[in-house]
Amino acid sequence: MPDLDLVYVIDARFEGGVSTAVAAELHGIFAGARPPRVGIVLVKAHLLRLPWPSHPEIRRHIDEGRLRVVLPHARLTAQIALVHHPVVFANLPRSRFPVQADRAILVLHHPVVDARGNRQYDLPKTVGHIAASLSPDVFVAPVSPVVRRSLRAAGKIDGTVADEDWTNLIVPQDWPFVPERKPPDPRQIVVGRHARPDRSKWPDTFEEVALIYGAERDDMVVRVLGAGPFLHDLYGEQLPGNWALEPFDSDGVADFLQGLDFYVYYHASAWSEAFGRTILEALACGVVTILPPHFEELFGPAALYALPEEVQPLIDSLVADPEAWRAQRHVARLWVLQNHAAAFRASGRPKLYGLRDISDADAGGRLAAPPQVDVAPMPVLFVSTNGIGVGHLTQQLAIADRLPRDRFQATFATMSFSAKVAQDAGYPVFYLPHHRHLGAHHEAWNTVLAEELYDLIRHLQPGLLAYDGTAVFGGLVSVLQVFPDLLSLWVRRAMWREVHRPFLEHAGRFSGVLEPGELAGDLDHGPTRDRRGGVHVTGPVLHIDPAARVAREQARAHYGLAETDVAVALQMGSGANFDIEDLRLQTMVAVLRHPNTRILEIVSPLAPMPDRPEGLGDRLIQVREFPSFLNSRAVDAAIGVAGYNAFHEQVLGGIPTLFVPNEAAEMDSQLTRAHWAEVTGVGLCLRARDAAARLDAAVADLLDPQRRSQMRAAMAALPPPNGAAEMASIAADYASMVRTDRSPYEAYPR
Repeated sequence: MPDLDLVYVIDARFEGGVSTAVAAELHGIFAGARPPRVGIVLVKAHLLRLPWPSHPEIRRHIDEGRLRVVLPHARLTAQIALVHHPVVFANLPRSRFPVQADRAILVLHHPVVDARGNRQYDLPKTVGHIAASLSPDVFVAPVSPVVRRSLRAAGKIDGTVADEDWTNLIVPQDWPFVPERKPPDPRQIVVGRHARPDRSKWPDTFEEVALIYGAERDDMVVRVLGAGPFLHDLYGEQLPGNWALEPFDSDGVADFLQGLDFYVYYHASAWSEAFGRTILEALACGVVTILPPHFEELFGPAALYALPEEVQPLIDSLVADPEAWRAQRHVARLWVLQNHAAAFRASGRPKLYGLRDISDADAGGRLAAPPQVDVAPMPVLFVSTNGIGVGHLTQQLAIADRLPRDRFQATFATMSFSAKVAQDAGYPVFYLPHHRHLGAHHEAWNTVLAEELYDLIRHLQPGLLAYDGTAVFGGLVSVLQVFPDLLSLWVRRAMWREVHRPFLEHAGRFSGVLEPGELAGDLDHGPTRDRRGGVHVTGPVLHIDPAARVAREQARAHYGLAETDVAVALQMGSGANFDIEDLRLQTMVAVLRHPNTRILEIVSPLAPMPDRPEGLGDRLIQVREFPSFLNSRAVDAAIGVAGYNAFHEQVLGGIPTLFVPNEAAEMDSQLTRAHWAEVTGVGLCLRARDAAARLDAAVADLLDPQRRSQMRAAMAALPPPNGAAEMASIAADYASMVRTDRSPYEAYPR
């Protein structure tokens, strides 16, 4: 018996029609009473270098246990493999494919040639790659008549062309239909369109687009979801004044469509729309849709068809006839339900190609029994520089702690003195001393670093190397060159100083670059700001989710705080490059001048326990604990540095804080974060050089109950952090990827 009934083979990072179509198909498959056992092979194809996350709906099926990720080192079998889009097998895999299937179905989501006859991909070669690595029995399934006709230009293929088109499906409940929607207001007709930001999705000339979309009309607003700088490149700087431009957002499409009176979609003359999923979505919502005539074979009576010069008169006629407008809305919705509802068609299609019903999954799609073939967790190697505190290592723990333990084994190789915190968390840890701590010449040290990392990689055989640090060392670069097939991610913070700019030249050494989001990012004017073209920026990354912290009563009991105490956390960092002793003592004096105050001094894991000033008694509590954020609900306010982790923990944890930025030359711009906090009302800023004059007043401001209440209200309005979970999902996807982005016969430039 095969290990899986179905296995999807897809580059799930694409956020457009292919991934959306697969997500809808999966919904339909899992909606059945006895769904098949379904796996997914995540492929890194050549079109997308950016480290995008997988499509959110595909990710949801994975996270909820219905869709099993097949790791690259697995050796599994399946009845049917569904290969979505020929780009997935444009090249042979770089290593043995982890699944062997009885039959493979190559779903063609794109024509072989475009409207001008230009070849888009080599179909015989793609079929040959599938036959050689996945299954010798290959079916080719076009998604539409447009794609089917293009097969004439493909040449001879060693596969069977399916009789039925593999049309796109949709989950109707994801695209709400309001039966009694008000007809268009003649004083403001709302026309819209949505598509990924691509110039091929737009008419060739400004004259044509102005004609179609009524550029001179004051009674019409044209909402564009999927706008971008390319529109100015295509049509000039002066776009029509009645256009409302919005960036593409796949999560907000349904809401966008609900606000339209008409959906109007026309594209470039050279573009062949294989199917038109965005059109299907508009029809599902019952939006009256107007298209070029060539779409009629795809959407029949569900849409209306017009030449460019006919679009505006057609709109006017429907505005003048509300009953005809209402009738067309219902026709569109009914046609979608009858022809493209996932629940009715998804489960039956694979059976047409020989899928046998041997499912042992429960009604939710989860495997009722362990997999027949056990697969060891995939190693992931986290490498980090030393830094001044524990920031880089903490950020890596935030990712590692969120990786599924049944699929991945995290191992740490770090230059940080705080390596023990990863060991205490249960991870294998290798300490790599920095050349500064050894007094070693950097060239010799880089040679040793490369040898150490080489041995680790050879031993672990990781699916991913995740590097966290600002400096990219020569030893690391050397080892990435030795292992060209090893996927790697550089987690690189923003807020750089200019002195660090040369390290940006190493971005191309990695498979992708991730940047943890900064609350103060709008004020960042460092070198990374203009180098984000190939970078994926997540939300802010926290090791501990603020909601997962210990309750206030329990946390205060942990520190021995009384109910009447005003507890102030003091967290001044390691002091490695920031002389804090005098400021520390002055701050304690300023805080303890206020009645009922107690100081909770949280000592860095890298710093020795400081001396206790005389005469403070139990008003000073000194602790060394990691992660201290876990018990942070105990405190009423805080004073400390503005490093990435501490800053975002304090602000997103709702703790009124007086930030004293470490402005040492080698640090990121803590002053920018602290300044942003004060400007936006979520915190206070005190520069160390101003402490003598302003410390007492700043502490008094912090301890004022009304001021703290205002700061807490401002912090509560911020969105919750999601960066750690997003980074973990991207890391999990990359560690799971099979590479087809380069031919095995070619050298592998990163």
